[in-house]
Amino acid sequence: MRSIKGKKVTWIDLFKPTEDDFVSLKKVHKFHPVILDEILHPSTRTHIEHYDGYLFLAYHFPEYDPIAKTSRRSELDILVTKNSIITIHYDNLEQVNQLFDLLSQDQKERERILNTDTLLATYYAFEKIISFSLRQLRHIEEQVGSVGEEIFAGKEERLLRSISEIKRNILDYRLIVHAQEKFFHELQEIGKKFWGEKSRVYLSDLINDNQPVHRNLENYFQTIESLESTNAQLLDSQTNRTIKRFTVMAFLFTLPLYFAFYSEFEPFKSIIAPTAPRFWLSFVLIHASVVTLWFVLRRKKVI
Repeated sequence: MRSIKGKKVTWIDLFKPTEDDFVSLKKVHKFHPVILDEILHPSTRTHIEHYDGYLFLAYHFPEYDPIAKTSRRSELDILVTKNSIITIHYDNLEQVNQLFDLLSQDQKERERILNTDTLLATYYAFEKIISFSLRQLRHIEEQVGSVGEEIFAGKEERLLRSISEIKRNILDYRLIVHAQEKFFHELQEIGKKFWGEKSRVYLSDLINDNQPVHRNLENYFQTIESLESTNAQLLDSQTNRTIKRFTVMAFLFTLPLYFAFYSEFEPFKSIIAPTAPRFWLSFVLIHASVVTLWFVLRRKKVI
């Protein structure tokens, strides 16, 4: 447990809280035991609860897992009273650490954010999270851009896996953030009752700042689907071209068998002069026909 105390607001941050931490909270705040028990376990959804004198916010956001190569769900729980904000998380959240360090080291920022009420602290906590989400999206943008640059470089088979990984990442990301728009609209409505009309500007700003996350995500998804379709067409074309080449090659290499077969018939034997070595004459005739047909097909770009 760590805390920062301002003139009117105290911010308590709990990373991997223990039972002793919750016992300490119960001594100071009248949080319902059901709420404290819920914080001990991951929430199944993003949601807001308004109780007598405090808010309980459970917020999910995506973090990229470089090992699984996709976005995984991270959770930040926040208990907000009139004079304290308590953040609870089980992952070491960079965005929370940045804001906490800023308020610890910068007295002016600490006085500005923690010397009024919990509205500003809640606002800046979510601003950090939204900023982090946009930064995570830049990774997806870079991945999509990389596929766009390589799609006409003859790497269709290798790109199949890359495109599949990017699509899975986008789909997992979208599944995690799909409830965020509703969350911020609910926060605006509940926040006006909890903090008063002054909260409208701050909470409306969160709604506006969060919109690019969903808009950019949909753009990247549509782009990667288009790239996937283009890559599939190129791969089909390459496959058809390869099959055609092998078919022609198979045909060319079966010609000697046909010649050998028909050379055993008497009508064919009569064509060849009896004094000429039948083997060598047949050999020259067969290979001359194959080579001639090869050059004709090459010139017409059939193979």
